[in-house]
Amino acid sequence: MSSDQPPESKGAFVDSLTERVEPFVPLAIDPLPPVITGALAELGIWWQERVSIDLSMTTIDTTHGDNFESGCNTANTAIDSGANLLILISSHNYCSPEVRAIIGLLCRKDAFSIYFQDQGTTDQFAMRSIAEIRDLMHRHMAIRGEPLLLAELDPTVDFAAGVLLTASARRTPVITGNSTHLAAALIVQRLTMKASNWWRHGSTSLDPAITSSVDRLGIPAGLDLNLTDHTGIGAQISAQLLQSFIED
Repeated sequence: MSSDQPPESKGAFVDSLTERVEPFVPLAIDPLPPVITGALAELGIWWQERVSIDLSMTTIDTTHGDNFESGCNTANTAIDSGANLLILISSHNYCSPEVRAIIGLLCRKDAFSIYFQDQGTTDQFAMRSIAEIRDLMHRHMAIRGEPLLLAELDPTVDFAAGVLLTASARRTPVITGNSTHLAAALIVQRLTMKASNWWRHGSTSLDPAITSSVDRLGIPAGLDLNLTDHTGIGAQISAQLLQSFIED
């Protein structure tokens, strides 16, 4: 799907993917050993209900993702190479105003409710940022019901949406790492509610954009770490913990 193709072709392409997302039926699993409890048990059950073979994970850095098709191709390449778990990360520790605007629109929150003021951020900068998010939400309110158009507000969201939808269509679990990935997940959930059964977030967060997204999606919030980063550390720790669960 090249950039010179008409918009209708993207819609038809996405429709063909959403039709491939099947209802989720958890696999039958054996009871876990009594010594496995808490977060490890929850993570292990989530995995075993979805995949019946050994873990083979691929990490995808969404930092320079540029469009939906590229995300689809990246996911397909990873899965065709044997991956049965995708870990989404980023090398940028930043949540763009566009990402927060998408989350605000799809979670039906105002700009103030989905903004996180990091330590060291001045009140003046925070208020300017909230105003920018508010204005973005106001300008794009009319396309709240057009998820594919909303995704194009941020190329990395568009890319991650391609990864997430393709993975769900191919019954491949994904652990999301930051607010960009969750904004993409909200987009994809608007296309097909069934897709979110294949996702979980890496860890809990103090950022309301992340907590609001996870609540709206109804996916596991991840390890109880209350992180504030946007690089996907929680997703990477979850992957390492899952690896240890399988090896044991």
